[in-house]
Amino acid sequence: MHSNTCFADDNSETGGERSDPTNSDTDDGTTVRPETAIATIQSPNTISPCNERDPAFVPPINTLPTEVLLLIFEYCHYLWRSTSIKKEREDSPAVWDRSVRSLMSLPCPEALSHVCSMWREIILSTPTIWVFLDLYTLCQSSQTFIERSSAFIPRTQNQDLVLRVRLRHEEDGSPSAADSLKEFCSSTAPRLRSLLVDNHAANDTTLFTSLIQTALPKATPGTLLNLFIKDYGARTNSSQEDNTEGLAGWELPTAELCGISQEALDSIVRPIKSLRLSGQFFPWTSPAYHGLVELHLLFIRPARGRRPFIQGHRLRDLLLASPELRILHINLNVTGEDGLLDLPPVPLNHLEELSLRGMSRGVYDVVLPLLAPGNKPLQFTYQTQQMENAPLYCPAVFSFLQRANVTSLYIIGRWSFGQQLSIDELLTSSPTNLQTLGLERLSILEFTPQAEQTEKFSQLSHLYIRKCAIDVDVFKQLLELLPVQVLKLHRPEFRGRLKGDDVEANREIASMIPIVKRVRSSRDMELWDSWEVEYEDPPEPMHSPNSWRNRVWSWLG
Repeated sequence: MHSNTCFADDNSETGGERSDPTNSDTDDGTTVRPETAIATIQSPNTISPCNERDPAFVPPINTLPTEVLLLIFEYCHYLWRSTSIKKEREDSPAVWDRSVRSLMSLPCPEALSHVCSMWREIILSTPTIWVFLDLYTLCQSSQTFIERSSAFIPRTQNQDLVLRVRLRHEEDGSPSAADSLKEFCSSTAPRLRSLLVDNHAANDTTLFTSLIQTALPKATPGTLLNLFIKDYGARTNSSQEDNTEGLAGWELPTAELCGISQEALDSIVRPIKSLRLSGQFFPWTSPAYHGLVELHLLFIRPARGRRPFIQGHRLRDLLLASPELRILHINLNVTGEDGLLDLPPVPLNHLEELSLRGMSRGVYDVVLPLLAPGNKPLQFTYQTQQMENAPLYCPAVFSFLQRANVTSLYIIGRWSFGQQLSIDELLTSSPTNLQTLGLERLSILEFTPQAEQTEKFSQLSHLYIRKCAIDVDVFKQLLELLPVQVLKLHRPEFRGRLKGDDVEANREIASMIPIVKRVRSSRDMELWDSWEVEYEDPPEPMHSPNSWRNRVWSWLG
């Protein structure tokens, strides 16, 4: 089960299906059950020393200082926790279960503690490695993960905890399973630094809501600093309710439903610094929105009925209450612009990231004039108008770009309108100090270069293209004007070359840019610089031996 030397698994990212952690075969032919794995974590006698076979041999990685090894372990743990779980609405709970089993076939940090005795000693003596607790529903039960997290807690000593609860199944399992989950959340809540409750059940929020009602009242004021609540369940809201505040059908449990006073709930949520809400929200007057450095206000479009909204003056009050805000993601409808234009914009001198992805285009005219970013470099994401020949920059966006130091700009087109990128407008009206430019769902098909455009973007080094139709010759003309050093592509549709064979297009483009990568992940462009992003190999020529061999192996499974 354990190696006597430190090693790296060359097949760890092959993409093949992994074994079921509840019934996995080890190299020696034995079967490991969850309770056995937990006992293995707790037992000090499950591994041989690294130098058992050759006392003089020390693996090169073990010559690194302990603090460097710990950084490597943290990186491995980060990658493991960032692994995507199948969770789209069309995915069945069975697909979710397979993804979870695949994730748990090589769990972290347990797998690291099984490599060699030196690693095991470091990992078991480092409390901060064990503070991350994950609870998933697997076959309508989270018992396996409750047992795993319960084994972690003694090793955390007095460290604050991070709890991530992710639900996918409807609540039709045994009541005892739900009770066990709520009991665990309740017992860990006083030590939580971060709480994430994530609901992907298609039509059920009962368990999701009950977990919030259980955990949030038990949290310790000042200890809970990060609260992420995401409800992706389908929503049908009545249009008959009183909805002056815009949250009818979208509210988080009240203090009364949580079984505590409003004063007690306010004391818990007031110190929070990072608040990500999607699908359920605190009242707009809640102190949860005060003193934040990160705020997400997002929603999934309901099956029918109205969407949540916030009045313009309420949003302005929220922004004024968080002068040190660094990250703002919002796609809510914002109403009531009357009188706002007469008020000065809110100074946000620390703002570093603004995303309007998914926001109705008409709301820009209300939201953007409210914001007065400082001089810090800003990442800005927005979508074009819903029209065939939409300008790249509408007046509200153009005005915002004039008063903000935007160095990373992500522009998302409207695919259903077949929008083309106006390269002339891009080159003449974009911020001059751009360093990263991302383009999504825009066709890059026509361009007539002008002499005065050649010196426009002296700092632009990264260009990201996602799901764009690209005329290769036009794109090459554009690249000649941009000092791009890194080009990343995801599902480009090359035109102007033989259909179905992208090799020539890739070769021509790669000859112009030092680094060209094809992104495998479907993550948003804004996340393409993160560690966990995976890349594809360059496409093989259609008739090359390697291409044929790969296709044969693909057919054979």
